[in-house]
Amino acid sequence: MKEVVPLLATLQFLELRSSYADRELNIPFPATVQTLTEIWHCTPRNVKIVLRKLSDLGWISWQPGLGRGNSSMLTFLADAQDILLEEAIAQTKKGDVKGALELIDRFGESAQVKNGFLEWLSGGMGFTRTLGTDTVLDALRFPVQRSIVTLDPAAIYFAFDSHIIGHIYDTLVDFDPISETFRPSIAHFWESSPDCSEWIIHLRKGVSFHHGREVTAQDVIYTFDRLRLNPERYEQSWMFTGISDIRMLDRKTVHITLTGPNYLFLHLLSVKASSILPADLCGADEAAFMRQPVGTGSFKLVRHDESICVLEAFSSHFRGRPHIDRVEIIHLSEQDAGMLKEPDWSRASCTEQNVYNGYLRKSAGPDAEWREVETISPGCSMLVFNQRKEGPQSSLAFRRALDLIIDRKRMIADLGENRIYPARGFRTHRSGAADEVERMEPSPDAADIYRLLEQSGYRGETILLSTRSRHVTDAQWIQQRCRDLGIRMEIKVRKAEDMAGPGFSPEDDCQLYEVVLGNDEIQDLELYLQKGFFPSALADGMRETVEASARAVMSDSDPHSRWHRLYELEELLRQSCSVLFLLHKKSNTRFHSSIQGINLNSCGWLDFRTVWFQPHSLGELGSKGIRLG
Repeated sequence: MKEVVPLLATLQFLELRSSYADRELNIPFPATVQTLTEIWHCTPRNVKIVLRKLSDLGWISWQPGLGRGNSSMLTFLADAQDILLEEAIAQTKKGDVKGALELIDRFGESAQVKNGFLEWLSGGMGFTRTLGTDTVLDALRFPVQRSIVTLDPAAIYFAFDSHIIGHIYDTLVDFDPISETFRPSIAHFWESSPDCSEWIIHLRKGVSFHHGREVTAQDVIYTFDRLRLNPERYEQSWMFTGISDIRMLDRKTVHITLTGPNYLFLHLLSVKASSILPADLCGADEAAFMRQPVGTGSFKLVRHDESICVLEAFSSHFRGRPHIDRVEIIHLSEQDAGMLKEPDWSRASCTEQNVYNGYLRKSAGPDAEWREVETISPGCSMLVFNQRKEGPQSSLAFRRALDLIIDRKRMIADLGENRIYPARGFRTHRSGAADEVERMEPSPDAADIYRLLEQSGYRGETILLSTRSRHVTDAQWIQQRCRDLGIRMEIKVRKAEDMAGPGFSPEDDCQLYEVVLGNDEIQDLELYLQKGFFPSALADGMRETVEASARAVMSDSDPHSRWHRLYELEELLRQSCSVLFLLHKKSNTRFHSSIQGINLNSCGWLDFRTVWFQPHSLGELGSKGIRLG
């Protein structure tokens, strides 16, 4: 068996080699213990211990100088880049991909080591099957270019977090966006008063948390009380502040009384923020719980850090055990992830109808092995102003000036790529077709811009725009346009987690980000009522108007009327320039024809609950000459 080399020994060897980068292999050269103490930052005694260890590993040869004036001789026997690649692989097998890449970036002499590492890593992506003595372990491993910001359902901001949370927890009911119907989940039955202001929820028997305890009415009460009683603490609290009373009728029955009619309450029970938490664990130490959360979901979390997120199948899930045993989500940079080879998905299949991916295959055509489908992303990029801070951005005239300065048609022409046409609202159908926008949007007039800036009282103040790294190109384009017209703008790039808190950073004048929406009213209401979005940026009067109007939507029994109210709110934001709708973007999904059996959602992510690995097929058996009866 190959000796397991301690990481410290590898680091010491790599540090030594980088200090003598010009020395060739197998050629001795003079070195002193004193020099080595400076390289390794240790005592002469420890230097000798390290030299002995590296010599035993066969990486170096050390010949101490005998007598005064005779130099000691050091010889490199092993290729440092080979050792580096071996260590990077060893660290990755332990789950520390981030550490492996940092090691390569620090000691890699060329792109060869990283290329070799990523080639090795590519070989382990996709589906793998490990056969034990009496077990078969099916695992799914894939890279992502984003980190998981939170696993707390009450603090969801980003779609990828929501995707992972949906596998760890369950909600009382499920909403099917295709049929627009609700299905039982933890709750098997529910009933409401005619005006939807009073509800009784009946819980399914035999639903267990990952730590083994059965879900009771007390867990439901704890989950909703946690949100509704802490409106300033949790971003998603707006969903349940309308509960006036919630109580247990028995271990499996919950009675909920609302402050008024809410015809979207059942829908609220289906969103990820409503995921049921174990009262005994989360209530004991919430911070510790959220680092290693426990739910009822089809997968349980076994590891989550900067390098990797590992999920394992929950055998006791009330809807049945997933087919995949383990999911490993590896966090990589966009550049590193782009260098990986596409896994072979040909053995993947799905236990449910694959509506979205079926659309992809149909749209792409039947011929190409590699296919690409172009769709318009369901949302837009936008600039939101912090009107609660004194400064030019609190002036309507200044915001209107910026609206004119940001020539969307020119922005698309200059930047290209996935930018497709100007936005006049959150959704593409509100903005109209590209040629229609072309007619509606006049070219900006510099005289109008200067007149608005004069009216706003702008006197050369610096406008601080914050954004994430993925939107820097757009921000820099806006910055240059502002500079051309005499407006000073500074860009601050923030991490995703820094832009996920409640409200604007106090120093920000505006934020540039992108929203992705589905076709249900809840996601629109979330924009108006969740603290991290518009309410935190609006002036008091506007904020109160928007929140009151948004809450009124839920008390409207007519779906068409509800959408009309939401469109009126959107128009209010546009007319007041509280939000500058910028661009709609296209999404190019490129995929191998072999993924036809995999269930992808509208964001292109795998549904771990329904995917499975198909190692054999009748066609293969027939091709091997086996007689099929």
